[in-house]
Amino acid sequence: MRKSNKYQRAVRPLDSLRLMGGKRYETGADGLEYQVVRIVRGTKPYVCPGCNGIISVGEAHEVAWTEEHWFGAQAGQQDRRHWHTSCWQARGRRRG
Repeated sequence: MRKSNKYQRAVRPLDSLRLMGGKRYETGADGLEYQVVRIVRGTKPYVCPGCNGIISVGEAHEVAWTEEHWFGAQAGQQDRRHWHTSCWQARGRRRG
């Protein structure tokens, strides 16, 4: 009887971010928990709230929102914003 090589290959590590639909959770400097989704290729231009610059069509960026909103989770989702990745990462260190 021949031995199968099927189960002798290296096992790929589990990608928890992909399992969660690409969504991750981060706590902001304001103490609120934000849901953050990485957009690989945007389909329309957006204005980044961090630098007021344009996020071009096709540019990778982050979308963030909090469900800890005065008017409920749905209002928080409607207030979501598109950020340059570097602006999102630097948001707690910026002077405003």
